[in-house]
Parts: sequence; C-alpha cells; structure tokens
Amino acid sequence: MTRHRVARTAAALLLAGVRACGGGRAGLPSGASPAASPAALEDLLASDVAADQAFAWSAARRLTWSDFQGVPPAEGAEGARTAYTLYYAWRCRGATFEFLAIAGFRPRQSWVKRLVVNDPAQSRSVLAHEQTHFDLTEVHARGMRRHFAALAKPCRKTDGELTAVARRLVAEEKAEQRRYDDETNHGVLAERQAAWSRGVAQRLAASRP
Repeated sequence: MTRHRVARTAAALLLAGVRACGGGRAGLPSGASPAASPAALEDLLASDVAADQAFAWSAARRLTWSDFQGVPPAEGAEGARTAYTLYYAWRCRGATFEFLAIAGFRPRQSWVKRLVVNDPAQSRSVLAHEQTHFDLTEVHARGMRRHFAALAKPCRKTDGELTAVARRLVAEEKAEQRRYDDETNHGVLAERQAAWSRGVAQRLAASRP
C-alpha cells in the first residue's frame, strides 16, 4: 500500500510589513499498490514535485528572485508571495515500512513585485526572510522522517492513523512558520530575524538530511 500526501503552504509578504500565511491541505492518494508500481518512494515523490514544476530544498541551492516566477496582482498591498510545500508518502512492503518527506518550493505560485526587487536593502532582507521560511520547511521535513522512522510497527497501523500522525506534524510546521513571522514581525525586527535565521541554520546542521 502506498500513500502520497501533499501539504501546501503559501506565504505572502505585505509591503506594510505584515505577512499572511495560507492554509495547507492533505491531497488524495495518488499512488498505486507496490505490485502495480514498484518504483522507489523517491521516484514517486519526484514525479509529484515535477508535476508542480517545483524543486526540492538543497543546501547548495539558495533562493533567488528568479525563482519567483508567478505574476503578481496589479492591486493589493502584498509585495511578494512564497509557496513552500511538504510532499510526503509512505508504503508498506510486508512488515517493511518506508516513509519519505521532501520540502519543496513552487516557483509558479511564488511572485515578487518589482518595487521590492528594486530596493536593494528591502530585496536582501525579504529574500533572506523567505529563505529561512524554506529552511524551516526542510527542518520539519527531516523531523517527519525521524518521527515516522521511530514509530512502533507502523505497518500494523491503519491508513487513517498514519494520516492523523502526518497531519499533526504538518500542523506543527505551520504553527512554527506563523510563530517565526510573529516574532520577527515578518522580518522587520532585524535582531529577532537574525536570531531565527541562526537558530534554523543550527537545527539544519544538527539534523540528518
């Protein structure tokens, strides 16, 4: 039995320094049974990432404004919007449990207004704030992998029980993303932003990919 889930989060940066985070949802199963589809979970999730025209988090690839390929609206106070996603899937092959989670960035759903890019100071600070959001998504993707790896006899659990675990972990990720915005005032408070950026970087360095 193979199950895919995608939890999507969109974050909007308002020009006034206020940030609005959109909700996430768990998608319907899109995979087939192992007998019909013996592909590795990496391949199954890679197809989901490719279908979204997204890319996975990588320590070697930092976000640039060229990644924000969506068209910004003509009206509204939002200066930029970032769409970051947790893709995850699990599978049982007999008593062997497999789980994978990937932090993804969705360029076509992300956009930035020209006035942000044209202001060098604002451009640097906003992009750094967004990178930490994406880094925090990767922290939680690794946390999901650790949590599911530590489950006792997961293949004896129902699909509903495993889904409930995954949704709780996704909710925790969203809550911390909101707390990050609240405590940094969406990146406006420089000292708190620096503290969050250091803390997230330390958590990445201390955890296994």
